[in-house]
Amino acid sequence: MFKIGRSTGHTVGQLHDIHASVTINYNIDGPDGKQSFLLKSKALVIRGTTHKIFASCGDSGALVLNGHAEAVGMVTAEADLSVADGVAYVSPFTSILDSIKDILGCQSTMVKVEVL
Repeated sequence: MFKIGRSTGHTVGQLHDIHASVTINYNIDGPDGKQSFLLKSKALVIRGTTHKIFASCGDSGALVLNGHAEAVGMVTAEADLSVADGVAYVSPFTSILDSIKDILGCQSTMVKVEVL
C-alpha cells in the first residue's frame, strides 16, 4: 500500500487488519465553539514500513493505493500510538461509495479515473 499525503508525502505501508472496528474521536471548531463527536466504523488498518508512520495529521483524505496502483480507500485518521507503530486507519472505497449512493439516492456509482 502507498499514499501521497500533504503532511508526510509518499509513504509505504502494509495491510495490518481488514474491516477492523474503530472508534475515532473528532474535535472540530464550530460556530458554537469546540465540538467533539465519535465516529464508529469499519476501517482498513495500515502499518507504516521500516519504523515510519504511514499517515499523520494533515494526511486525511489522501488516496491509498495497492501495489497495482488500484485505489483501495482514503486516509481517515492516524492511530494515537508511538511513531514506531505507524498505524493509520483507512476508509475502504466500498464504504465511501455506499455513503455517496445513500446521500445522492443513486442506485449505482461509477467512478472513472484518468492518469495524465
